[in-house]
Amino acid sequence: MENGNNKEIELTEDELIAAIKESGLSKSFQAYLQRYTDQKVSSGIDTFKKNTQAKNLSDKERLEALETELKQLKDTNLKSTLDNSIKASLKEAGLSEGFAKYIKVDKEEDIGSAIKDLNDNILGLKQEAIDKKLKEGEIPPKGEVTFTGSGSMETAVKDYAKKISPKE
Repeated sequence: MENGNNKEIELTEDELIAAIKESGLSKSFQAYLQRYTDQKVSSGIDTFKKNTQAKNLSDKERLEALETELKQLKDTNLKSTLDNSIKASLKEAGLSEGFAKYIKVDKEEDIGSAIKDLNDNILGLKQEAIDKKLKEGEIPPKGEVTFTGSGSMETAVKDYAKKISPKE
């Protein structure tokens, strides 16, 4: 198989050992081989111990281990479901999904009120900032002016003025 300018070479065991000796890498290769073998043996021993321990467990202990694992899976699934519901509800409320970390609920039915509380707190903070600017004599940023109906803005203003002016 070619890989750029390098060709992959297939060698027998004897040819590989001869090539390693010829290149002067015998000591480095032996050290690598020893580390690799040690890792594999350690991993095998750990797996053997784990399997032996599992075999030596009583039925009650095995059942408890399975129940614990099942509870962890359920908790993970519930957390994932809640996180997805929270993000969807935040999006629906016009808030960033980044606020999900501030919503702490245990049940899905509590998400709506938690998001409403968060939204109310955010709006309250915005209002406080506007009030502070007004007290300090600053003019807060203007919102968009919208009106409904047909005609121009001038017509809308005149109609509004007629509605609020004292009747003669």
